[in-house]
Amino acid sequence: MTRRLSLPTTALITVGVSLLAGVLPSTATPAGDNIVISQVYGGGGNKDAALTSDFIELYNPTSSPISVDGWTLQYLSAKNTTAKPGQISELTGTIAPHSHLLIRGARGSGGTVDFAADIDAPQLAVGSRAGAVVLATDATPFNADTAGGSAIDILGYGGAAVSEGTPAQSLDNTLAATRGDDGADTDDNATDFTAAVPSPRYSGGAAMGATVPDPEPDPGTPAPADPREVTIAEIQGVGDVSPLVNEKVRTTGIITATWPDGGLGGFALQTGGTGQLHGANAASTGVFIYTGRGSEPSTDLIGSCVSVTGTVSEFHGQTQVAGQFVPIDAATTHDCAEPVTPVTDTIPEDPALREAHEGMLFQPTGVHTVTENYNLNRYGSFGVVAGDTPLYQATDVVQPGAAAIAYERDNARRLLTIDDGSSRDFLRNNEARDVPLPYLSAGGEPRPLRTGDHVTFSRPMVLGYSFGSWTLQPTTPVDGSTPADGLPVDWTSGRDAERGGPDEVGGDTSLASFNVLNFFTDLGRDEPGCAPVTDRAGIPVTGDRCTVRGAYTPEALADQRAKIVSAINTLDADILGLEEIEDSSRFGHDRDATLNHLVDALNAAGGNWAAVPSPTTIPVGSGAGDVIRTAFIYDPARVRPVGESRILMDEAFTGIAREPLAQEFAPVDGGTHVVAVVNHFKSKGSVARGDADTGDGQGNNARLRAAQSLALVSWLADQEDWGDLPQFIIGDLNSYSREDAVRIIEDAGFTNVGRHFDAGTSYQYGGRLGSLDHVLANRRGMAVTTGADVWDINSDESTAFEYSRRNVNAVDYFAPDPFRASDHDPIKVGFSLGGGAPDDVDPGTGVPDPGTPDGSTGAVQSSTFRAVIAGVLALLGLGGLIAWITGLPALKGLLHP
Repeated sequence: MTRRLSLPTTALITVGVSLLAGVLPSTATPAGDNIVISQVYGGGGNKDAALTSDFIELYNPTSSPISVDGWTLQYLSAKNTTAKPGQISELTGTIAPHSHLLIRGARGSGGTVDFAADIDAPQLAVGSRAGAVVLATDATPFNADTAGGSAIDILGYGGAAVSEGTPAQSLDNTLAATRGDDGADTDDNATDFTAAVPSPRYSGGAAMGATVPDPEPDPGTPAPADPREVTIAEIQGVGDVSPLVNEKVRTTGIITATWPDGGLGGFALQTGGTGQLHGANAASTGVFIYTGRGSEPSTDLIGSCVSVTGTVSEFHGQTQVAGQFVPIDAATTHDCAEPVTPVTDTIPEDPALREAHEGMLFQPTGVHTVTENYNLNRYGSFGVVAGDTPLYQATDVVQPGAAAIAYERDNARRLLTIDDGSSRDFLRNNEARDVPLPYLSAGGEPRPLRTGDHVTFSRPMVLGYSFGSWTLQPTTPVDGSTPADGLPVDWTSGRDAERGGPDEVGGDTSLASFNVLNFFTDLGRDEPGCAPVTDRAGIPVTGDRCTVRGAYTPEALADQRAKIVSAINTLDADILGLEEIEDSSRFGHDRDATLNHLVDALNAAGGNWAAVPSPTTIPVGSGAGDVIRTAFIYDPARVRPVGESRILMDEAFTGIAREPLAQEFAPVDGGTHVVAVVNHFKSKGSVARGDADTGDGQGNNARLRAAQSLALVSWLADQEDWGDLPQFIIGDLNSYSREDAVRIIEDAGFTNVGRHFDAGTSYQYGGRLGSLDHVLANRRGMAVTTGADVWDINSDESTAFEYSRRNVNAVDYFAPDPFRASDHDPIKVGFSLGGGAPDDVDPGTGVPDPGTPDGSTGAVQSSTFRAVIAGVLALLGLGGLIAWITGLPALKGLLHP
């Protein structure tokens, strides 16, 4: 749910006075008694932009100077309600009465007009269309749930999740959000700001065409000393921070890498002959030299000896020297006496050891495994870990709590990011969109890099630290046109192994679950007020946070449909549960309209499918929580539905998640009947009913998902006509394999089929792999199950291959194939239904063996289960408990094993 923040003026005044007692109140109010954000521009350097850089302008509307020392500007993307550490920029200085302070942000690769500024913050990349800027009195990351914290002023624009009152209108590469010249602040962004041509002002007046004059020296101040002659090791020092920060130094070394385009604005310098690992008590002999864009050395200077003069600083955790370089004769300095040789050992996991080698050249040996490729589509980077397995979600492996926290701590130590030698934002920067994405093609030929692929290092790279991650940069920038032998890494894509469909799962009948990624036949273009997300040619593709969540145009729908049809027909299941398909009744159509549209498309492409119709009577309130639903399709030549489908209505789902849908199926040629229930539990992405992340590894809404599992197993136990049948709980539970919601179902007598058969993982998030999608079988179900496989066509793939990313990059990666048809992988299960009874059933009577517990009705014996019940009941409250027990008589048995 999108949350907009309206900040009460009185509350902010109280916070401001308590923080800055004895000085001017530190809250912008309609009274005009504090600093305000007066202009924000995020299109700098983008297509059609005149200005080269983003900027944020502040204004002092009072009659007294106000110091902003220690204050920060914090940028939040449109969907975020908290600030990320990498987007927090500290301020210094004093703003004169009725004057401005200008902060120049990230520079794009386009534009022709530069401008003066009071503060340079090249890491501050502002959204050109939508986002939020927070002015705060300290560096504490802004969090909307804390009602503003130290926020002084907030500007949200383009439908941002955070704003004062209503967000200001959307912008573009040619427009800035501009407050009136008097700095009036009504605490409503839509009222206070208009979209206008950017006209930045700094402390000296109009910024375009101006230069910031050097301050006149104080006659009483001694002349600055000459730069100190130091080694690179002395600059780095031992520990996280250089001992020479803010000092002007001169050092020498050999250029090991240079990045003359793409925005990094500098090169790597290293003392010669240093190619061995050393301990944490020794300093690194490599360092990043920041020259500014346009002043980097050319690539033919790699290997040259240079002298650098500049000032030492720490930039987002990495030591650097900002200055100028001069080539010198290597014979004049010992630091260049030997050529640099790369370290060939595996990069240490210990952060202190990594710090001791920051800036040095590495060519690691051994296999590394891709564990994250989500950022390939935006920043041209991907994550790897040493060894032949990726990183896994902690709660897919161990139980939530201390074990999960320790597991994830170890994960974080191991991760390395492989970058492309640039700071390009391939999604937000129009000039960057014209550059082929790296690591998805080589020499212009497709070569998709997937999670799980094994990578070896074929060229040296430079170890650095950037925005919270240890990163390896190639010695020169690379992109999708770079030949394979010019890339720093080599890999074999695992895609070919998946082309034929999932592995064999045995049996005579199969069941699968597939999340179809918001498949809608209603279009964004037909929704009033729905703005599009466009490709690089300005053609709409999807809606931008609209009620209609899928395609914007018929052409985009055709692309999405082609991939989904290819995936489902190749999956070749007999029964298929679907998640994230449009509930057409929410848009004035028959509830099954989109479902039937998909079936028609599948059959037109050679499939043989029929849809399970919605029940004749839809329960009151069904679909109240979402515009997407669950559904079933099936192969009528193989199976048939028995009776109507059934929708579980329960307080645990109403208004917050999609209701489970159940259906009994029978083989058309006779055999054992089965029951399947397709689910889509509440996600981790937002907070419902106050069920926020507790820090145990399960994310938001863990208790709600536990309540949904309890409701589901209780309801199934209450379906008396299904009690003797194999039962399968399938779908997107939004819970990893060891989380409470899954363990509750297991404690009720079900087995996680995917884990039992080691079927693989279905989802990638945050550089970790795990399964949110499951098939769980009761004891009778396990007796007929023959195998399972997760078909790795989606979560291992880059988002660049989704229909929604078509023509976003210079290379159009779209293909009407199964790959990245969704963000979840389908899981397929086989079972034998052709005659004979399950092992725990008396063949003569069809009644369970008295000595064998029946998972569909048996009592729950787990103390963990009972503890979770207590938490769930506390969440629901007394009223919810009474309603639940009234509707679910079987719950009494679960509570009293």
